[in-house]
Amino acid sequence: MQAGKTITDGSPPGARGFTLLELMLVVGILAVLTGLLLPALVRARQQTQGIRCMNNSRQLALAWQMYADDHNGFLVPNQHGSAALHAADPNNWVSGWMDWTSNPDNTNTLYLTDARFSLLAPYTLQSARLYKCPADHYRSRQNPGPRVRSISMNAALGPGNKTNFANWNPPFFFAFRLSDVQNPPPAWTWLFVDEHPDSINDGCFFLNPWQAGAGAAWRDLPASYHRGAAGLAFADGHAEIKKWTDPRTAVPVRMADFPGLQAPHSPDYAWMAQRTPRR
Repeated sequence: MQAGKTITDGSPPGARGFTLLELMLVVGILAVLTGLLLPALVRARQQTQGIRCMNNSRQLALAWQMYADDHNGFLVPNQHGSAALHAADPNNWVSGWMDWTSNPDNTNTLYLTDARFSLLAPYTLQSARLYKCPADHYRSRQNPGPRVRSISMNAALGPGNKTNFANWNPPFFFAFRLSDVQNPPPAWTWLFVDEHPDSINDGCFFLNPWQAGAGAAWRDLPASYHRGAAGLAFADGHAEIKKWTDPRTAVPVRMADFPGLQAPHSPDYAWMAQRTPRR
């Protein structure tokens, strides 16, 4: 080595590394920015899910209308109870029974896409995604696959095995034909709804339109997938996201059968009751 020659690390004269204080300052700024941006990203994701949910609902509502058009105005059958389990009676808009067990119905998309089990299948391009809310990520602990359906149909729409359920007075009304949907009119009649994960089983959602007020009680409960709101489609083909205003409606998911819920004077129950067909 020649005398007087200095070995350097290649850094320009006067250059130095970050001090610990500067590094902590940068990390702190990044943390603040993350805290500011993350809620906005979450909201954007939720809004996207809501848009996709409404698109799915609109396509199902269109399929429902097309079925009626092809069958002289008669509505697609809408069966409940044991008729849906394992497609016991496939003469139904959809087959299958959702629960928290290892029941294979939970993951069987054929019950949605095969015309042997779903009368709407020919009108949905055999698309299983239409039946599933994008915000529904719940799975049974006993069944690793995702449950295939999040929505149910208004029990008051379509023929089936429904009778005067629980001796309701006046008797429970259900429309056989599209022309029967008059009170309220189609634009006000809800058709499909996101159903609460604990409440959903068959594809039929019962709600007594005469029970609003002091006697209001949820037999089936709507979901709250969209920040305390649910997706609905209506008989005229439009869809919307409904924000619930009664805190009793937003029941936490317990992964257990829904036992029913007394909800006297619930504005959410009254809202759905006003939009349920009656004589």
